[in-house]
Amino acid sequence: MIKIHGTPISNYYNTAKLALVEKGLDFEEVAVFPGLEPQVLKHSPVGKIPWLEIDGQTLCETNVIFDYLEDTSPEPHLYPIDAFARAKVKELVRIVELYLDAPARRHIGTVYFGAPVNQAAFDEVRPALENGLRAVSQFAKFGPYIAGNEFTFADITAYFQLRFTNMHTMKIYDWDITETNPELKHYLAMLGERKSIADVDGVMQAAMAKFAAR
Repeated sequence: MIKIHGTPISNYYNTAKLALVEKGLDFEEVAVFPGLEPQVLKHSPVGKIPWLEIDGQTLCETNVIFDYLEDTSPEPHLYPIDAFARAKVKELVRIVELYLDAPARRHIGTVYFGAPVNQAAFDEVRPALENGLRAVSQFAKFGPYIAGNEFTFADITAYFQLRFTNMHTMKIYDWDITETNPELKHYLAMLGERKSIADVDGVMQAAMAKFAAR
């Protein structure tokens, strides 16, 4: 059986977990936090989560996990069959990860752990996120899914990474990134009604509440 290692307070953990759910695969969850402990670095060389354990071997990085799952469990397809359409899905995944999730992470110490706001991050992150949102608006189809009429890995990525970003912008800037983009707001709400997403997200929200209470 596949084992997924990580914690449900992580948006990337839930991204990989949802991919497993959408593929209809049986899996076991193994609780572990990111860090530089030897037992983490053995499987994830920079200490990140999640990673998958498959027959004693491990895979890290969500994009790699996506590709592995599509190759080994092709039904249901979460990448388009057409090569160009598949590349466009991967393009959207990278745009969301690099230009929204990554800049927002500069505030993770404040949002998750109550650290003081870093002034340089405060000044630099919002313009970077505005640029990322323009990129998403330019490439997204919302037809009804982000890459067109099929649910794909891009939707899995977008749901958890955009909501992660919004959690940070709300906390740091009192800025709801969906308020200025009705299509994006409707899209995220639509995804949230999908049973697989609602189930995974419900576990995440409960874990976040428990973490915050600590």
